[in-house]
Amino acid sequence: MKQSDILDNIELRSESVQDILTQPPHWMIRWGNTMILLIMVMIMVMSYIIKYPEFIPAPIIVTSQNPPEKLEARTNGKIEKIFIKDHQQVRENQVLIVMQSTGNYEDILALKKIIDSIDPDRLSSFPLTETSHYKLGELQGDYNGFAKAFQDEALFTRLQPYAPENLAANQTLSEYRVRIATLKQQKQLEQAKYDLTRKSYQRSQELFNQGVIAAVELENEKIKYIQAQQNLENIKISLSQIEESISNLNKTKSGTAINTEKDRITYSSQVSQLFEQLRKSLKQWEQNYLIISNTDGMASFQQFFGENQFVKAGDAILSILPSNKDKLVGRMSVPATNSGKIVPGEKVLIKLDNYRYQEYGMIEGKVQNISLSPDKEGNYYVDVILPKGLKTSYNKKLVFDKELKGNAEIVTQDLRLIERFFYQMRKLLGYQS
Repeated sequence: MKQSDILDNIELRSESVQDILTQPPHWMIRWGNTMILLIMVMIMVMSYIIKYPEFIPAPIIVTSQNPPEKLEARTNGKIEKIFIKDHQQVRENQVLIVMQSTGNYEDILALKKIIDSIDPDRLSSFPLTETSHYKLGELQGDYNGFAKAFQDEALFTRLQPYAPENLAANQTLSEYRVRIATLKQQKQLEQAKYDLTRKSYQRSQELFNQGVIAAVELENEKIKYIQAQQNLENIKISLSQIEESISNLNKTKSGTAINTEKDRITYSSQVSQLFEQLRKSLKQWEQNYLIISNTDGMASFQQFFGENQFVKAGDAILSILPSNKDKLVGRMSVPATNSGKIVPGEKVLIKLDNYRYQEYGMIEGKVQNISLSPDKEGNYYVDVILPKGLKTSYNKKLVFDKELKGNAEIVTQDLRLIERFFYQMRKLLGYQS
């Protein structure tokens, strides 16, 4: 006999069993509904209490407000001299490394020190005799041009080529003034003589008209009068000629003074221009062959370097960690996805590669600002401030001695579970509509 037939033939004879199967007890229904309601309420409360934040991950670099300075080689060549050791404190504008060039770097650095210490308005103090034996390589041509102009100006100042002409003009003027004084005295005498002969001639003419004297005597008086008049006119002409000569000499003196000043300005301008050209060439040499620190800090070599080692242009040689590193900041490169949700003040959770976050904890930061436009790769730059510095969530203080790289997560929306549920419902309703 089959099992199904056996089950069909089973008869439940107990009335209590029949009552239970046909109608459940009221207490079970009441308490069962109550439990279900409590469970639903607990789920709603927990979904309101529990928050599920949304993160935007991106790499981050933690550095000081003044980021480390990376120094690179600007030209292909060998390292001629290294003045520092690894992890040595350096000063601003300190020469750290000299690359090999055609000149003697010691002479060029000495010339640089002299040029930097001289005021361009006081080039007369330039120690030309001290620098004349320097071996300057590619700077030699600019130095020779400046040195020649400097010597020409010094020679012009010392010899004063216009001085003899000016001295001769002054002596001639002095002689003319003496002659003018003498002629003026003669003029007074001739004027008196002229006045007397004129009166004598006038009297003789009256006597001749009266028939007292003969015509011969009148003619003699007239001759004397004419001679006196001629002598007076000659003195006036001489005075006029000397005064004209004095005027010409004054013009000559003015021209000499103008030429002197013009040549002085020309020599001085030429010296200044060639000095600036030498300074410019020296600055270019400095940029090509010198590795100089632009800040106070600690120097750290990127790799092992030694003298006579060849380096290529663009090779990173060393970095300078600034001494002023109290304020630390983070710099993130965030992809465009969800970047519109990033606003200043949002929390940033930072996990550093140098310190495992499982052991040391995470660093908390805040978004300070975000760039208005993306870079060529479509990423946005985000600046992060660290209110607690390098103090981690495990209350540990991390040491900062270089750039720290890691990964960060920006908490853009710290939403409750119930809010996310309604967001999903709204999204579904939006699709249906």
